[in-house]
Amino acid sequence: MKKLGCILWLIVLIFPLNAQSLQNNTKKGLPSFNIQLADGSHFKVTDLKKELPVMIVYFDPDCDHCLIFAETMLQQISAFSNVQIVMVTYVPVQALNSFTTKLNLGKYPQVKAGTEGTTFIVRYHYNVMQFPYVALHDKNGNLFATYETEVPLPMELAEMFSKK
Repeated sequence: MKKLGCILWLIVLIFPLNAQSLQNNTKKGLPSFNIQLADGSHFKVTDLKKELPVMIVYFDPDCDHCLIFAETMLQQISAFSNVQIVMVTYVPVQALNSFTTKLNLGKYPQVKAGTEGTTFIVRYHYNVMQFPYVALHDKNGNLFATYETEVPLPMELAEMFSKK
């Protein structure tokens, strides 16, 4: 009985450590993405401008929360004038195309929306489990904040960039 009690305490002590290591599994730099845009062209991490910070939004075009976040962000796009926004999904380009058309993303040069398909490089890089997922990187590519599901309002995100 004493042995069973020791084993239970050991499990109780080890489980939180293991859970914490899973949460910290996110890598700190930018993922090496190569996304296909709605027009069929490709946009790579090497295409980002080095002097500007980056906001990566992992989303699903069929997710209502993602759509609301994107619409709100676009209403306040002037607050992101010095931020590169890369919106990444995993759905086929046809599904992405209807999303980009609906939001008229082509008129926002600092926004690139594309699919990584089934490579899941971005998804695994950040360990994305729910949508929308937002990762904020400074102009050097260093990750300084991530948000999953409970994403701050776009104006709050824009203010975070101004403080970096």
